Amino acid sequence: MRIGRILRGAAVALALLGLTACASLPVTGDVRPGLAADQNDGGSDLAFVPQGPSDGMDPKEIVRGFIDAASSPKESWGIARQFLTSGEAQKWKPDAGVTIDTGSAGRRFDLPDLPKDATSASVRLGLQQTGIVDETGAYSGTPVNRAADLPFELVKNKDGQWRISAAPDGIVLDADSFAAADVFAPYELQYFDPTWTYLVPDVRWFPKRENTASRIVQSLVSGKPSSWLTGAVRTAFTGDIALGRNTVTLDSQVAEVALTNAAADADPVTLARMRTQLERSLSGLGVLQVKLTVAGRDLSAGSAPASSTSVDPRPLVLTDKGFGYLAGGELVPIAGVSAPLEGFPEPITAIRAATGAQRVAVQGASGIVYAVTDGRTDEIDTRPGLIPPTLDPFGYIWTVPQTSPSSILAWSSLGKSQPALAGPADAGQITAMAVSRDGARLAMAVSANGQVRIEVAAITRDDRGAPTAIGVANPNVIAWPAGATDIAWLDDATVGVLTTDGSSMVLRAQQVGGPAKTVDVPDATQSIAPASPTTSVQLFGNGVLWVRSGPTPTQVSTNVKVLAVQLGG
Repeated sequence: MRIGRILRGAAVALALLGLTACASLPVTGDVRPGLAADQNDGGSDLAFVPQGPSDGMDPKEIVRGFIDAASSPKESWGIARQFLTSGEAQKWKPDAGVTIDTGSAGRRFDLPDLPKDATSASVRLGLQQTGIVDETGAYSGTPVNRAADLPFELVKNKDGQWRISAAPDGIVLDADSFAAADVFAPYELQYFDPTWTYLVPDVRWFPKRENTASRIVQSLVSGKPSSWLTGAVRTAFTGDIALGRNTVTLDSQVAEVALTNAAADADPVTLARMRTQLERSLSGLGVLQVKLTVAGRDLSAGSAPASSTSVDPRPLVLTDKGFGYLAGGELVPIAGVSAPLEGFPEPITAIRAATGAQRVAVQGASGIVYAVTDGRTDEIDTRPGLIPPTLDPFGYIWTVPQTSPSSILAWSSLGKSQPALAGPADAGQITAMAVSRDGARLAMAVSANGQVRIEVAAITRDDRGAPTAIGVANPNVIAWPAGATDIAWLDDATVGVLTTDGSSMVLRAQQVGGPAKTVDVPDATQSIAPASPTTSVQLFGNGVLWVRSGPTPTQVSTNVKVLAVQLGG
């Protein structure tokens, strides 16, 4: 049985991974030039080089050596294949997926008693699974470690040495090695939102020392988005257009992608969107330009526009002096917004702002949510028990009572709400939510059956950008923290979760489609906001504003009342 089949039925768990003291936020992918189709990167001289099999190794030692050797992809996992019979060495597919476990201390190699003249054996590897990467490169996990068994069949060869005749496809990596991204690394496949305005990342994990560019292109052109993104994204690669060849030719920073003849009949807009999706998906490999060809002929595709999701690097704050961007110790007011907030009829507890802060959602101490724009303050939602609102790039303000997750409302700039959007059916509470800056995903902190979880669900919209549904039936559950004081999108692929670790406050930089990294923050921290560059985060609590872009937070101001979160476009 292959790991690809075993893992589909297995429950898995997400490992909580610590950052070193000099780490920064958030998790980002490795950047390096791609390889031509016939090239193979053997890694640096400092790369781990495992040992091959030695004479006299028993079946358990052979399986243990194979697992260790499979952590090195050098020469297409050449050392690991030495532990296999010649036939199995040809069939074994190391890039089919990853079983992520707690490490060697938690592994158990079970072998029944063998007679001295035995020529075959079965070994079961027992481990504590913390996550998996499936055959599509998608990462998943569950809240607790899960015991799993992987079967291996062995035979003695003509020289009397044990070799593995049947091994599960894929490899086994401990959680620390996986997080270090030395073997498999995260890459972002890029899709468009339903309005073709923004690009939305779908994180996949692929081997680093194979022709990663080809794997990315194959997944984008011939594959599908992750199932949980259904309804939230769309792609230009539809219909009869497919790859003309499965390998990608790389020349410096230019990638040539060959398509089938159907691409020659595609309209210029579709070709431009294809090229843009490919260029942005390959950018993590250092690719700057993609050339589309059919039968060797350049299609001369243009580039499709894609709106930026970056936020203003300046903290957006309400202080004793007013509301605006904090720069050089001075407050820069915002026309049509600062004055209404400075004269607000009740104390303000939360502010969410579109980029440029021309439209903000405000929650007062009474719990009422307001919209402020162009000098006007409009009452939006007066339902009791509302959590802080969130704002999307299409101008919709999202509100929900904490104890009514099935009653999420999205309010347009005209002050009208869409029909109620159902939240998680099993949730008793929803304590925080944030729409991604591309408007395609909703991150939520929910409580169900005594457990807190962070899940990201697809947002379905019509062609005008109005939200019509939330994919709560098939969310991507990304974390199970002890609690969640606040959540925010740190970048397009990372959700920040403010939680506790024992008695200390910590921030989890949780990759959507990967493991988390955790850093300490001041214990007074009450809320978080994204910053620029994306490796930074703004922290606020008890009137103090910090910015963390290195190993320790830097205090920026001590007279802040509210830290605004920049969310939409």
